[in-house]
Amino acid sequence: MTTVTITMSSFIFIILFHTLSASMATAQLLNAATQDASNGVAYVTDENFGSLVLNSETLVLVEFFAPLCSPCKNVDFKIVELANEYAGEVEFFKLNVDDNQLIPSKYGIKGIPNVLIFKNGEQRDTLFGNLPKATFIKRMEQNL
Repeated sequence: MTTVTITMSSFIFIILFHTLSASMATAQLLNAATQDASNGVAYVTDENFGSLVLNSETLVLVEFFAPLCSPCKNVDFKIVELANEYAGEVEFFKLNVDDNQLIPSKYGIKGIPNVLIFKNGEQRDTLFGNLPKATFIKRMEQNL
């Protein structure tokens, strides 16, 4: 009887542990999309890219970056400004290519910084490099 009790206790512990782990993983996915949301730009991952970017009914701009990429930091500054200027019209996301390789591979991202513009789930434009803010504005306006 003791063995069954220990086994049952172990079983319950395993079930609770896996349930908690799954809940934490879901929370991390949701949190990944809201980090930096205070500046109008949210993080997106391989896991939630489809639901947040491809299923969006508005124009979406996704910045592909890496934390140690200096030109990416310059582009990021421009993207944050644009997010404030186009709040409500355009959704802005960032995808860290060091942590997420599936989506960059799918869209042929070979270098960074790279910005893709999506509308109704379709890629509409690509902007590569540390381009002037006016270039980002022109391309977004063409797709609005």
